Formats: sequence, structure tokens, C-alpha cells
Amino acid sequence: MSLADDFSIYLHEMGLSEYEARAYLGVLQSGITTAKEISDAVGIPQSRVYDVLESLKSKGFVTVQPGRPKKFGPIKPELAINQYIQYKRSNLEDELAQSREVGSDFIDELDEKQFQYHNNNNIDVFWSYKGRNYILEQFGQYCAASSDEIRMLTTKDSFERIVTKHKEILKDRHKHGVNIRTVMPEDGINDVVIDTAREWADIRYGGNVEARIYIWDDQRVLISWLSDHENRFVAMATQSSQLRQTFVHMFDLFWNQL
Repeated sequence: MSLADDFSIYLHEMGLSEYEARAYLGVLQSGITTAKEISDAVGIPQSRVYDVLESLKSKGFVTVQPGRPKKFGPIKPELAINQYIQYKRSNLEDELAQSREVGSDFIDELDEKQFQYHNNNNIDVFWSYKGRNYILEQFGQYCAASSDEIRMLTTKDSFERIVTKHKEILKDRHKHGVNIRTVMPEDGINDVVIDTAREWADIRYGGNVEARIYIWDDQRVLISWLSDHENRFVAMATQSSQLRQTFVHMFDLFWNQL
């Protein structure tokens, strides 16, 4: 495996295609260059290389100099990564907005056509998860689907990870009227994290919290803790109406006492 292949792995994991990763590395090494030169240098078929480079331009990795032929230049990696993150964030926000709009149309259509479907509010559904990163991803998905309220009883470290990973989703939900409330320990919280979170959440400080409890829209509960046996984070999510009502009542009691 060449050194370029080592770097290509990182770009591919970020979301670039194999051809895009190879083309960007080729432009970085060559400087201002043509599509044909990149095609020859990194082994991208000439029938594909223009599309690949145009895609890299839209994602913030290369610049284009008009002419015959066009020439392509590299954008510094630090700037390119930041521009790519903005590109992905914009696309994600567009996808979320589209999903909400289509979902709303779907519900309206069901109601208009008086579509009969089975609805059992007492059904108990449990999901279990292992691994901090996977749990955090599930948390983000539940937040993105929330339409009313998000309650969090959590730890300092977990809250900092939530803000770092999902602040844009939570900010978006707040903008759409979702009430976000958080209870956590006061000691050791990063001021920047708190200032960021106060833009979209009401925060109160409680005593020492070891486990984490999250509630979405009075519909779903996720409980997470560090397993003593496995020394890794585990979680359980449920839509049980009885457990949900119990945790909502517990959270509200705790919240009102602070």
C-alpha cells in the first residue's frame, strides 16, 4: 500500500468516493493541473475524471480555472475539510427538512383518505445498544424525529459529547418549537459548552448523576449506563407507556425541585 493509499483511506471514511479521494490527493501533489494529467497520474478513467473533479469543487476541495483546457488547483486541507463539513451540514439540513415535509404530507394524506391502521398505544418495544458512539448516533436520530419535548437527565461528560455531536440537530429542533430541558451536575462543565447549549436548552443543575435518562415527546425513553462487567456503555430504549409515564413524572418532579 502506497503513502497516497494511506491518506486516501481517511478521505474515503469522511465520505469521499475512492475516485474523489485519489483525485484530491493527486491535485494536492501536482498543484495546478488538468483533468487529463490527474487521470493519468492517479488512474481515473478519462470518462469519469471531469465529473469527479466537479464534485470535488462542489464539496470544497478544489478550485477551477476556466480555459481550454480547464485547470484544477488544490484547496489547503484545513480549509477543504471545513468547507466539506459545511457542505455535509447543509445537505443534512435539506434532507431533514424534506423528510419532515414529505412526512407531514403523508400524515395529511392518511387523514384525508381516512386510511384505517392499527394503533396500539400500549405496545412495549425495547431496543438495546452497546458502545458509546452507537448510542450517541441513536440519540441523534431520536432527537431529529422529536416534535414536542426532549428531557435529559445526564452527566457532564455525556452532555459535552451531545453538544459537540448534535448541537445543530438540537438547535434545529428548538427552532421548530421543541422544548429541550436538561438536568446535570454543575461541577466541571465547560463554559463554552454551556453557552452553546443555552441557545436551545433550559439547563438546571442537580446532584451527582451516574446513569443517563433521555425522554422524547412522551413517546420514547433511552436509559444509558456504564456496564460494570464490560466496562463499556450500554443502553436500553423503550416505548413502554408505563415506563415512559414513570420517567416523565420522575423527571418533572426532579426538575421542579431544582
